[in-house]
Amino acid sequence: MADLAAALSAYLHLIARLGAVPGVVDERRALLQRLLARLRRERRDADAYHAAVDGFLNDCAADERVLAITCAREFYCFWLDDMQKVVEATARAGFSIHNPAMQVLETLDALLALMRSQRFARFPPSLGLYLGKLFEDGTAEEEIRRRESLLKALLFLLNPHPVSNTSYRMAVDALLLHLPGHDDKQQLRLLVREYFPYWQAFPFAHHRLAGRAGDGEPPADDGA
Repeated sequence: MADLAAALSAYLHLIARLGAVPGVVDERRALLQRLLARLRRERRDADAYHAAVDGFLNDCAADERVLAITCAREFYCFWLDDMQKVVEATARAGFSIHNPAMQVLETLDALLALMRSQRFARFPPSLGLYLGKLFEDGTAEEEIRRRESLLKALLFLLNPHPVSNTSYRMAVDALLLHLPGHDDKQQLRLLVREYFPYWQAFPFAHHRLAGRAGDGEPPADDGA
């Protein structure tokens, strides 16, 4: 699949086959065409891709960035022409079929202020169970409060969207955009991976009864 247009077509065909509606496909096509314009003369390796993606994301409006990150991540194996990775990602439900609009504000404090202003307090049982385990393990109260604040922000971002591992990953991407430093981002990545099994196993009762708990694997840095 040497031709970039063919790679794009293959990606869009796959998500359509998985259930993405035409509007989702069209929005992703428009974003990825902008990324492809940066990739046309690049060698096909991780460094070149990441550099092109960085420039692409910098040019995106704030309300485009979460979806742009998703598109860049999911398109990566198509750009590499690595069909084995495509098969593996498909098997673990690694391709999303929705374009959820995630809140992206200037800072984490602004996001938490918005959450409080909306009096949002709709947190699944997983949050209390995870925080309780931290307490039982002797984690310092300050650290528990720090994690609680981040996870509440994550769950606030997730609340309106389909319950799936891809929604979780996109909410993580959105939350990362609110953190300024590399260390803060890395700590969040570790936190959301640790919390993911709780979120998956202990959803709201109506999600559990409907069989809609999160599926698949926790968010991972997969090269894109």
